[in-house]
Amino acid sequence: MKPPSFPMIAPEPEMAEELSRRSLLRLVLASSAMALSPAIMVGDAAAETPVSGGTLTIGADADPIGLDPVTLTAFSSYDFTSLIYTGLLRWSAQMKIEPDLALSYDQPDPKTYVFRLRQGVKFHNGQDFTANDVKHTFDRILSPASGSRLRAFYSSVDAVTVIDPYTVKFQLNATDAAFLSNLATSPNGAIVPAGVENLNTQPVGTGPFVFEAYQPNLQFSLTAHAGYYEKGQPHLSRVVFKFYKDQATLTSALRSRAIDMTWLKDPKVAAAIARTSPNLVSAPGQTSRTFPIWLNMKAKPLNDVRVRRALSLATDRKACLDTILGGSGKIGAMIPESQVGGYDGTGELPYYKHDPAAAKVLLAEAGYPEGIDLGNYIIVAANPLDVACAQILQQQWQVAGITVKLTPMETAPLLTMWNTGTWPTLLSVALSWTPDSDATLQYIKSDSATGKGTGSNDAALDRMILEARAELDLGLRAAKNMAIQRHIADQAYIIQVYQYPLRWEIWWNYVKDYVPIAANIRSFVRTAWLKK
Repeated sequence: MKPPSFPMIAPEPEMAEELSRRSLLRLVLASSAMALSPAIMVGDAAAETPVSGGTLTIGADADPIGLDPVTLTAFSSYDFTSLIYTGLLRWSAQMKIEPDLALSYDQPDPKTYVFRLRQGVKFHNGQDFTANDVKHTFDRILSPASGSRLRAFYSSVDAVTVIDPYTVKFQLNATDAAFLSNLATSPNGAIVPAGVENLNTQPVGTGPFVFEAYQPNLQFSLTAHAGYYEKGQPHLSRVVFKFYKDQATLTSALRSRAIDMTWLKDPKVAAAIARTSPNLVSAPGQTSRTFPIWLNMKAKPLNDVRVRRALSLATDRKACLDTILGGSGKIGAMIPESQVGGYDGTGELPYYKHDPAAAKVLLAEAGYPEGIDLGNYIIVAANPLDVACAQILQQQWQVAGITVKLTPMETAPLLTMWNTGTWPTLLSVALSWTPDSDATLQYIKSDSATGKGTGSNDAALDRMILEARAELDLGLRAAKNMAIQRHIADQAYIIQVYQYPLRWEIWWNYVKDYVPIAANIRSFVRTAWLKK
């Protein structure tokens, strides 16, 4: 068995050898190494001396929906929590795992991790950070009472034990290839303070910025954490997110410099904006967002695999990709191309071929020779790409005799329906970047909240997912993940349409030492500064 590796957006062969089974790199870094210049991190030989102060204004396309990392479910919150909270580990600019609140860790055996923590770290409320806060955080995550989506991600954790105030032990019940990646990911690994309530609206973390104020639909403001533990950071005095509900006003604000940076969803718009000025820096995202159709299989008609397969055959994925994204993406599957064992759109999964005639045959076999009305297809109203794709899907399905009514909905109630499994038949909630393929597969596992919501009940699939998660050899794990994807496609548990970059980041070139990362969060605002 090869030693465990760190998954990343673009896996590098040597990563599989980075760790030793008995001592996972130990990650012992001197404090000077932890304070490397961000210019050095991105390979800029002509590093400039950062200037302290100033306010960075970011144009945002969505308000946060909750700020407690243990309980939140909306991706729109991640950009904010990534600046407020930190975790034991984190992702570097090159998407490699590095220490954060943990200075080092050992692995005395394949199922035991012992972390040694930074001393002298303060939460934003002045409270000392200790191993007790780590235990408190994971006790909350693992408690059924919290309803945390992270409980499924950390299901391998049997116990978290405080050895001393600055040493904490994680005991696992199985080898887990996803464990370290989840710890490094915000908000999955964010540590919250023991004894503090109301984090959902009054967040308290150890991150580089402190929550200041939130005015819904207007702005969200943060101030520099004077007690932040990385020497010299953050450079900025404040960070202000201003909310814009459509790309037109967002791009106008960028052009007028009412905002210093933003990100865009539409690749065609992003490319056009980047060409308007040589002083704009553009960074296309990674192919990490998938657009799925979640099926409620708990009752007729979608409890019948023939109906689900017919829906898959009626879907012309390539036509959607070409029309909506101009080809800036790939045909999708459960695991995006950016992860271990991801589907890159070049092969052929079961029932992926567009064949309306075959779809009609399956519907007739299922007892619907005249076609079928699946009722409401619920989509996120605020995402024009999703709405446009749904309109094309509606037309495609009609050719095969499948009728739906498009129902755009606000994000918060839609997420509630998805998390509780209370949507009627069809619903689309896109999946963004996850730290590991297992995090994506949890959405279909029978014992997860979303798996229960869809009516997933496949013991064989659950076993395949657990076996893939426990596999530490990259090649073997990729093969297991591909088998999982074929199984999901064969049973048409989810209709995946396409995968494409989640965001295209754009900022003015006076914003220095900012590093966009594949995780699609702005954690490197901590290293950014303004040269105006």
